[in-house]
Amino acid sequence: METALHSLAEISALERQAMLERLAGTLVRNAQWAANEGDDGLEMVMISVGKAIMSVADDLAHCDVALAEDVASRALTLIATFHCRHPHYPTGPAVH
Repeated sequence: METALHSLAEISALERQAMLERLAGTLVRNAQWAANEGDDGLEMVMISVGKAIMSVADDLAHCDVALAEDVASRALTLIATFHCRHPHYPTGPAVH
Protein backbone atom coordinates (compact mmCIF):
# COMPACT_ATOMS: atom_id res chain seq x y z
CA MET A 1 0.00 0.00 0.00
CA GLU A 2 1.40 3.40 -1.01
CA THR A 3 1.30 6.35 1.35
CA ALA A 4 0.81 9.97 0.41
CA LEU A 5 3.74 12.37 0.61
CA HIS A 6 3.58 14.51 3.69
CA SER A 7 6.36 16.94 2.81
CA LEU A 8 8.78 17.87 0.07
CA ALA A 9 11.53 16.48 2.29
CA GLU A 10 10.35 13.00 1.42
CA ILE A 11 11.22 13.33 -2.28
CA SER A 12 14.52 13.84 -4.08
CA ALA A 13 15.94 17.29 -4.74
CA LEU A 14 15.31 16.88 -8.48
CA GLU A 15 11.66 15.99 -7.83
CA ARG A 16 11.35 19.00 -5.49
CA GLN A 17 12.81 21.23 -8.18
CA ALA A 18 10.43 19.84 -10.80
CA MET A 19 7.46 20.37 -8.47
CA LEU A 20 8.46 23.97 -7.76
CA GLU A 21 8.95 24.63 -11.47
CA ARG A 22 5.55 23.12 -12.23
CA LEU A 23 3.92 25.35 -9.61
CA ALA A 24 5.74 28.37 -11.07
CA GLY A 25 4.54 27.49 -14.57
CA THR A 26 0.98 27.14 -13.32
CA LEU A 27 1.16 30.54 -11.64
CA VAL A 28 2.42 32.21 -14.82
CA ARG A 29 -0.15 30.47 -17.01
CA ASN A 30 -3.01 31.32 -14.66
CA ALA A 31 -1.74 34.91 -14.44
CA GLN A 32 -2.30 35.25 -18.18
CA TRP A 33 -5.90 34.08 -17.75
CA ALA A 34 -6.42 36.52 -14.88
CA ALA A 35 -5.06 39.35 -17.05
CA ASN A 36 -7.41 38.41 -19.88
CA GLU A 37 -10.27 38.54 -17.38
CA GLY A 38 -9.25 42.00 -16.16
CA ASP A 39 -8.00 40.79 -12.78
CA ASP A 40 -4.83 42.87 -12.91
CA GLY A 41 -3.92 42.64 -9.21
CA LEU A 42 -4.00 38.86 -9.12
CA GLU A 43 -2.19 38.72 -12.46
CA MET A 44 0.67 40.88 -11.18
CA VAL A 45 1.07 38.87 -7.98
CA MET A 46 0.89 35.49 -9.69
CA ILE A 47 3.33 36.34 -12.47
CA SER A 48 5.80 37.90 -10.02
CA VAL A 49 5.68 34.94 -7.65
CA GLY A 50 5.83 32.44 -10.52
CA LYS A 51 8.91 34.06 -12.05
CA ALA A 52 10.56 34.35 -8.64
CA ILE A 53 9.98 30.67 -7.89
CA MET A 54 11.29 29.67 -11.31
CA SER A 55 14.49 31.64 -10.75
CA VAL A 56 15.25 30.02 -7.37
CA ALA A 57 13.71 26.54 -7.76
CA ASP A 58 17.08 24.83 -8.12
CA ASP A 59 18.59 26.48 -5.03
CA LEU A 60 15.48 25.95 -2.91
CA ALA A 61 15.16 22.31 -3.91
CA HIS A 62 18.76 21.51 -3.10
CA CYS A 63 19.63 23.85 -0.21
CA ASP A 64 16.56 24.75 1.85
CA VAL A 65 13.81 22.15 2.01
CA ALA A 66 11.85 23.99 4.70
CA LEU A 67 11.74 27.16 2.62
CA ALA A 68 10.83 25.12 -0.48
CA GLU A 69 7.86 23.68 1.44
CA ASP A 70 6.76 27.16 2.55
CA VAL A 71 7.06 28.55 -0.99
CA ALA A 72 5.11 25.60 -2.42
CA SER A 73 2.38 26.06 0.18
CA ARG A 74 2.05 29.75 -0.64
CA ALA A 75 1.99 29.02 -4.37
CA LEU A 76 -0.82 26.53 -3.83
CA THR A 77 -2.73 29.15 -1.86
CA LEU A 78 -2.39 31.61 -4.75
CA ILE A 79 -3.57 28.93 -7.19
CA ALA A 80 -6.57 28.21 -4.94
CA THR A 81 -7.35 31.94 -4.77
CA PHE A 82 -7.21 32.09 -8.56
CA HIS A 83 -9.67 29.20 -8.90
CA CYS A 84 -12.04 30.79 -6.36
CA ARG A 85 -12.02 34.06 -8.27
CA HIS A 86 -12.17 32.41 -11.70
CA PRO A 87 -14.21 29.22 -11.30
CA HIS A 88 -14.89 29.05 -15.04
CA TYR A 89 -11.18 28.49 -15.79
CA PRO A 90 -10.87 25.15 -17.65
CA THR A 91 -9.04 22.67 -15.44
CA GLY A 92 -9.48 19.44 -17.37
CA PRO A 93 -8.46 18.24 -20.80
CA ALA A 94 -9.93 20.20 -23.68
CA VAL A 95 -10.51 19.23 -27.28
CA HIS A 96 -9.49 21.94 -29.72
